[in-house]
Amino acid sequence: MAELAFKEYIFTKGSKTTVYLYQSSIEIIHHGFLGKFNKVKLIPFKNISNVIVKNPRVTSNGKLVLDCENTDKKNKHENTIEFSRNEKELALELQQTIENKIEEIKGQRVDSAIDNFDKLKKLKELADLEILSEEEYLEQKERILES
Repeated sequence: MAELAFKEYIFTKGSKTTVYLYQSSIEIIHHGFLGKFNKVKLIPFKNISNVIVKNPRVTSNGKLVLDCENTDKKNKHENTIEFSRNEKELALELQQTIENKIEEIKGQRVDSAIDNFDKLKKLKELADLEILSEEEYLEQKERILES
């Protein structure tokens, strides 16, 4: 079953872009001519390092740019959402929502790392007490490190 979006943002004035937020990722759909040349980009929140908002000017649209770790300059436009002055509040709300999800995921990573450290420590104690064989210890250790 596909994951359902918990939030949808539609930008019609600037770049005709629809943004769907999922629990672990963001989907950006840049709508093409007559719906035929749509460009779809799915970005995990964990890959987003920064969200930059450039305010609209008198003669140009504003931009919301998702700065990702592995994005080259050639594909950076796929991570950019243009918006008009009328859509600025929507863009700022999207920025805040994305930043909140990034912080939430960072918190989960820290909790997971601490949890894994505790598991490894207990596992080592069981191995030192010879409750687990060396083979069992290595197998369990590998499982924890992969998670």
